[in-house]
Amino acid sequence: MRNVIIAAFLALMFLVPARSYGFAEKLGGCTEQTGACTGDCRSCHSLKTSEAQSILSSFNPNLKVVGVKLAGVGGLWEITFEYGGRKNLVYVDFAKKHLIQGTVIDIKTKENLTDVRVSDLNRVDVSKIPLADALVIGNANAPLKVIVFDDPV
Repeated sequence: MRNVIIAAFLALMFLVPARSYGFAEKLGGCTEQTGACTGDCRSCHSLKTSEAQSILSSFNPNLKVVGVKLAGVGGLWEITFEYGGRKNLVYVDFAKKHLIQGTVIDIKTKENLTDVRVSDLNRVDVSKIPLADALVIGNANAPLKVIVFDDPV
């Protein structure tokens, strides 16, 4: 009896598929119902800057798209835009049906990934600030510098 159970178990192991295709419209690539990819997402998904501009312009014609890339979250594009001299971002799903404006937080580390990205986008390159006419207090060759902008008027 024990041998029959072991033989039946082994037979079932060979009959079970390696993955479930219950929700897939097609094998490999992108599935129509879930939008999930099994390979390189760029092989079946694309979002051009002009498409992103069209999507955002329908909300506000004054937004200027400056970049499009895969988001750190599967199934989403990250669209970087400029408005009022400041850069910000929104997310669009691969189906181009949903625009997501909000915060993405890494559950494990509790890090706000959206804030980190927006800070990087708006970081000022201090090496490009002209200091030729600056008033220097302290050691000009110090490893750390504090730059203060003031209006004397």
